[in-house]
Amino acid sequence: MLSRSITLGRIAAIPIRLHWSWVGIFVLMVASLRPVYAEYACGGAAICGTDLALAVLMALLIGVSVLLHELGHALTAIRLMVPVQSITLFAFGGMAEVDAESPGPGAEFAIAVAGPAVSLLIAIAGGMLWWLGERADLGVFGTLAAHLALSNAIMAVFNLLPGYPMDGGRVLRATLWYLADDMLPATRIAAHVGRLCGTLLGLGGVALGLAARSPLLALWAAVIGFFLHRTANGSFRQVLLQTVLRDVHVSDLMQRRCRTVAADLTLDLFVARYVLGQSETGFAVTAQGGDDEASHVLLGMMTLRNLRNHTTAEWASGLVGDAMTPLAQLRSVSPQATAIDALYLLNAGPDEIVPVTDGPLLVGLLHRRDVAVYVQVQMARRGRR
Repeated sequence: MLSRSITLGRIAAIPIRLHWSWVGIFVLMVASLRPVYAEYACGGAAICGTDLALAVLMALLIGVSVLLHELGHALTAIRLMVPVQSITLFAFGGMAEVDAESPGPGAEFAIAVAGPAVSLLIAIAGGMLWWLGERADLGVFGTLAAHLALSNAIMAVFNLLPGYPMDGGRVLRATLWYLADDMLPATRIAAHVGRLCGTLLGLGGVALGLAARSPLLALWAAVIGFFLHRTANGSFRQVLLQTVLRDVHVSDLMQRRCRTVAADLTLDLFVARYVLGQSETGFAVTAQGGDDEASHVLLGMMTLRNLRNHTTAEWASGLVGDAMTPLAQLRSVSPQATAIDALYLLNAGPDEIVPVTDGPLLVGLLHRRDVAVYVQVQMARRGRR
């Protein structure tokens, strides 16, 4: 999920989030559209207020169109039993974040084409409003309808470019998946095409922008091309990760034997016994110390990040129980949880460790490196096949 976003609300139980970068693109759209509407509303290039209001309205309509595009993906995914985590609007459009891969190529194809289909329907509706407006002499509102139709038609066509993870790239992956009956090679090829599309789009846009003497167009094309290239790489790695960790549970990767800390231990003794000369960055704080797992009632976690919140002068009198992250603020996982869910939890937190619990008892610890080592080993084995 994109960080630094706010939740606007929910539609069909799907959280709708707005990334901070969307504000920048919104301002840019308003600034670009205002002179267009000034000719209609103000009779010239000067700002009269109405042109600014129309530009804001058009930018909002484009934002709503992007949201409806992503809702097309999300609602189709839910209908096909693919859980959707959220929808996030950001500078380059929108993203419907799903919690699992499509169950098959047919579902992947249906989810991929749902978004462009919604955009195409909006384009047709906008075109009909413009056509009716021309006959009813609706003036600037007919122009708004024409611009809404044009923006959604561009959105549909652009998203159908065969560059994974764009919609067209997902259609390509679904087709290859159906033909080869294997998702991973299909994703690899689609990601290669996505990187190629990103490179060509960036270079072609830069060349066009320079030829038209438009530095802003050249910069924007380069940014979009770089984003598509980078996203293709990241999306393939994500699919690869999910494939490797499929059917793997926390109990398969966690460290069952782990050192625990007593809550009444002073910070200076904690540093001397647990930190100095050790590679561990976090320890479980339990009601009782020792190696008996049955007696390990989890109270919290003590990490180096917690220790940094206290000066060395406070170590002699400060206690681990006061410095630790208490149980109420912790995110823990069960041994039966999937490794991919645990990895999402690890990536969302500030520490690289998460406690594994069975009710109130600590049964182990899972480090991010445990997952990373397993993935590296599995990838090395797959590479030798």
